[in-house]
Parts: sequence; structure tokens; C-alpha cells
Amino acid sequence: MLQCTAVTAVRTPHGGFGHPMCELGEEHEGEHAEFCWDDDATGGAVWFRWSALGGRFVLLPACEVTGGAYGDACTLFRNHPAAHAWNVVDPTLEAVRQELERQFPELLREPGPGRPGPGPEREPGPEWG
Repeated sequence: MLQCTAVTAVRTPHGGFGHPMCELGEEHEGEHAEFCWDDDATGGAVWFRWSALGGRFVLLPACEVTGGAYGDACTLFRNHPAAHAWNVVDPTLEAVRQELERQFPELLREPGPGRPGPGPEREPGPEWG
């Protein structure tokens, strides 16, 4: 599932502007959400939530679900709408990843559909530092 492309502008406490971008899956229900920072005291995180009516910072507990291809923890908040984080693909980052894989197939960690396996190991040359 592609990532929601919603973005908004928010005045920061220092008088500047930020531009939160939604991290949820596209066509989710309810408010948009962007992670801001972890709150170690509660085990949750501060998120900026917004809709057409405005936005606010909220402390939300972490999603406790693990899964995906590598058993990753979901990086979203508990009871989030739409898919878990490992199923949400940022279209810009995905395009960059695909281009890097095309240009540098030897850097692939493991083979996948349409992707060759790692290339032969190379000895560090003078260009490596």
C-alpha cells in the first residue's frame, strides 16, 4: 500500500514553519498523522494529528504488532487506521531504492523477485579510502 500524500503547514514554537507529512497508508480513515519524537517515560510517542479543521500534538502508545517479512515492529501508534508500517511504502523512497538497486546490484542484501543476488565480494580498492 502506498503512503498517504497529505501534507500541511504548522507554526513551530520558535516562530518558523514545519510541514508534517502523513505516515499512514493511503485512503486511511480519520486524521492524518506524523511521528514527532519518542516519549521514553511512557513508552509511547508524540504525534502530530491533523484534518481540514486543524491539528494538535498528541501522546499515543506504540502499536504492539510485529510482522512483515522480518518480524519488524510496527512503527505507528496503537489502533492506527489502515496498514501496519511494514506494508506502507513511501513512493519517493521506493523510487530511490529501485534506482539504487538498478545501478548497484552488488549492494543487494538478498535476492528477491526481479532482483539478482549479491555480486561477488570485492576487495577494497583505493577508492574506498
